[in-house]
Amino acid sequence: MVTQWQSLFYEDRFAHTHQLNPDFVKVSEAMGVQARLCSKPSDVESSLKWLIESEGPALLEVTTDKKVPVLPMVPTGKGLHEFLVYDEAKEKERRAIMKQRSGH
Repeated sequence: MVTQWQSLFYEDRFAHTHQLNPDFVKVSEAMGVQARLCSKPSDVESSLKWLIESEGPALLEVTTDKKVPVLPMVPTGKGLHEFLVYDEAKEKERRAIMKQRSGH
């Protein structure tokens, strides 16, 4: 989500690096919490069913592509009725402008 903000509002100037996450399933199991990883869209329904039907605490880690925007998104200082949605045409235009400005 930080990358998304930097792309939208800071002209692709990234001030961080991507870090690896721990294995949340192993961390949960080490704490006595049952856990499952869901990494394919086709497994979402069965994974949610498992989570809902679990006895006691449970963790469902759902992984997504890092390039997928988190939407809707409410910019700083805006109201909930002013949220942003993904617009492929606007994104292509924005990327073209950034490419032109950077000379690449």
